[in-house]
Amino acid sequence: MKNLFHFIALFLVTTSLVNAQDWIDYKSEDLAFIAEFPGEPERTVQEVETAIGIIDMHMIMHSADSSDDNMVYSIIRSDYPEEEFKDADDEYNNSVLDGAVNGATTNVNGELTSDEKITHNGFPGRSIKIKISGAFIYMNAYLVNNTMFVVQVICLTDKDENEDIKRFMDSFDMLKVKED
Repeated sequence: MKNLFHFIALFLVTTSLVNAQDWIDYKSEDLAFIAEFPGEPERTVQEVETAIGIIDMHMIMHSADSSDDNMVYSIIRSDYPEEEFKDADDEYNNSVLDGAVNGATTNVNGELTSDEKITHNGFPGRSIKIKISGAFIYMNAYLVNNTMFVVQVICLTDKDENEDIKRFMDSFDMLKVKED
């Protein structure tokens, strides 16, 4: 009986270590961020029509398998024309972030369940949660001068508030810090 207990304890510790080791550090010098993903992400670029013209949307995404608590882990970077932000003040930046929140909610026919103003490395941002059919989208959007970073996780409703959401969201870091 004692041996069985030790075997089970060893199995649980080993399984925990294997799961902890599955996460990889991802660093993109050209997109200027680092993050941990639960597996190797794929990188794509898509042209997107916006009110100020066509921009490139760089997406780094990992689609998880059925054993994961979450379906998708992604980071999106979009660079807007610098002239649009030349005289940007806090009010302008907040309106850009409002647009990102409203667009994200509308594009998925979702319901905004939480919305909080945040900062990261001195830059303004928003942390939101959107309820969609059968799932939740967790999203942090950061505005770094004329660059928007969007960090998001999508989970099924029965997997809401799992530890990997926080782990992924907290792992994101920009390679740029705001200078005062």
